[in-house]
Amino acid sequence: MVLVASAIGGGSLLASHAMAGPVRGELRLGERALPEPEGPPPYYWNAWNGFLEPKERKWSPARELAVVLTGSGGATPIGCNYRITGGDLQPRTIVTKGGAGLRIENRDGCTHELQSEGIEGFAPLATAPGNARQVTVPSGGPHEITDRLYGHIHGWVVGVDDLVACATIEEDGKYAFESVPAGEYTLKVYRDGEEVTTQAVTVGDGPLTVDPLTLE
Repeated sequence: MVLVASAIGGGSLLASHAMAGPVRGELRLGERALPEPEGPPPYYWNAWNGFLEPKERKWSPARELAVVLTGSGGATPIGCNYRITGGDLQPRTIVTKGGAGLRIENRDGCTHELQSEGIEGFAPLATAPGNARQVTVPSGGPHEITDRLYGHIHGWVVGVDDLVACATIEEDGKYAFESVPAGEYTLKVYRDGEEVTTQAVTVGDGPLTVDPLTLE
């Protein structure tokens, strides 16, 4: 099950700025940040159906966390792509540029009806496989996202005016921004729709490794 969303916007991709990178780092969970054990599997692909082995359910940094850079940049954020896979949003917190659009493409084999009561025009609308819809996200949030057809699917969307880039997060908590303009930024980590930690970073002409961040 895959539903992909990508941030869109006008203007060139920071063509006048020198590009640097990659910017890499690692997120670690303190004991207080560890999630409670999950209950019984709520969806069919996590349960035995007589044919396929059930998928093991485990906490996933790539699904639960979002890492972004904010600051001065162009109209179009770099690397901000989103999907539904394995029956849930990844990441569950979508950080997008305030006032810009999300182009949501359904790459699943079934129809989805994503919705958010806090965003005008984000009413449930059948999106068949291979089709797409565009939603404009206002600044602020978080606004909860659900699927009218699949009650277990939920996440949040946050509109950030000065969003520059979104990181790719691995299952071991390591993250990377592959190419961003040189400059001064604030690195922000989101979880469950909320900003949980920030750190100032300076991106120069070459690769940058940020000290590990521990989430408490």
